[in-house]
Amino acid sequence: MNLGTFKDLLSSFADDLYNDLRERRRARVIAHLDADGLSAAGIIISMLERLNVNFHLSIAKYMSESLIKKLREEPYDLYIFVDIGSGDLDLMRRLYEANKRVFIIDHHVPSYEDSKVKQLNPFLSGLDGDREISGSGTAFMLYYEMIGDHSMAPVAITGALGDLQEDNGFYGLNKEILELAKSKGLIEVKPDLKLFGGPDYPLVSSLERTVDPVLEGISGNSAGALSLVENIGIPIKVGERWTTLSDLTDEQKRDLLNELVKRAGGLERAKSLVGNVYVYLKEPKGSPLRDLNSFATILNACGRTGNGHIGALLASGRRGEVLLRAMSLLQEYRKILAQALDRASHNIRKVGTVAFIDEGLTSDTMIGTITSILSRSLRDTDILVGYAPTDDGMIKVSARLTEEGKKRSLNLDKILRLASEIVGGSGGGHQTAAGAQIPKEGKNKFENALLSYLE
Repeated sequence: MNLGTFKDLLSSFADDLYNDLRERRRARVIAHLDADGLSAAGIIISMLERLNVNFHLSIAKYMSESLIKKLREEPYDLYIFVDIGSGDLDLMRRLYEANKRVFIIDHHVPSYEDSKVKQLNPFLSGLDGDREISGSGTAFMLYYEMIGDHSMAPVAITGALGDLQEDNGFYGLNKEILELAKSKGLIEVKPDLKLFGGPDYPLVSSLERTVDPVLEGISGNSAGALSLVENIGIPIKVGERWTTLSDLTDEQKRDLLNELVKRAGGLERAKSLVGNVYVYLKEPKGSPLRDLNSFATILNACGRTGNGHIGALLASGRRGEVLLRAMSLLQEYRKILAQALDRASHNIRKVGTVAFIDEGLTSDTMIGTITSILSRSLRDTDILVGYAPTDDGMIKVSARLTEEGKKRSLNLDKILRLASEIVGGSGGGHQTAAGAQIPKEGKNKFENALLSYLE
């Protein structure tokens, strides 16, 4: 199976969904809370608006028995799941059995294929949803098929960046979407320092708002950011406007990077500060959304602070008050993230080549971000596993491969799926990043099972 097979699946899925939407004229949309899920949600609600279909959007942390129970009781009969659902087809079938039409737009490994539940998923066509296309990319392919408009391509790339699918460039369908966006004058790609807001954003604010990696004395500290720029000898303003990264000479950028490496805690943590910058050319200079990595950070902040609907509206094209609210949430997110990273980094428990962050240090909406950031700098470790309590009395598990774990070609989707099922939970995701929900009393047994798969 190949790209042609995926496009056949896309055409069939689009026909089925269009016919159902035309008949019902309303839809229930459930999307995942991360940057990719919110990008995908923005694309799908834009599509529904273009089709004059009413919708009710909810943002979900994960699929659960309690969520499905609520959805079964709602008066809707057409449900669209975005960047979520493929790994929980047993739950999806329960909606179908309640006479609901179920459509899933996802890129996570499906638990199986079911003719009763419609899925648009690259894995069903032999494509790699971990690397070749994100949830928002899959949503964009559907949008493009049904609407014939390319304007949402930058949002798809935003989601792919948020899902960490960029590795010195894009591959597969992600690359196709990027090339389309470049050809239409929507995106420019160039190597540069990867600071918040991108090359055309005020430098002091850019430094203050950079949170990945956290820059000691700079992230969340406007006075610290201002002092750093002045100490390097970079002018704060050029004429009447604030200095941006684009204004710096190569020598000034080198001096800045040298200081940032120190503030990030070493070269390993600072690696993410250099790479491809994706500029959204339709956004005005000075907008925090002009840099797509920053766009993804803002969306992540919305979702992780429990305000995913703001992120979805932003991704759909709303600005004004929506953007102001999102930037306020980013400020809140930075503070929460810095505190949680500090607590977690000082409370890592190691068993062999697996490191654990026990519950009680951060929330279930933040643990994924914490494990992602900390996994990049861990040594002599293959996997970082984080725990956090959930609202329904379970434990949220978030796992990431470290660089050493990636070299071993471990598969976290498989490991977490099997280990969580042993204790009566559920899990899955991607090869390098996955999650699970397990009962509290099953934690030790879960850990033992996880460790046994590495022997």
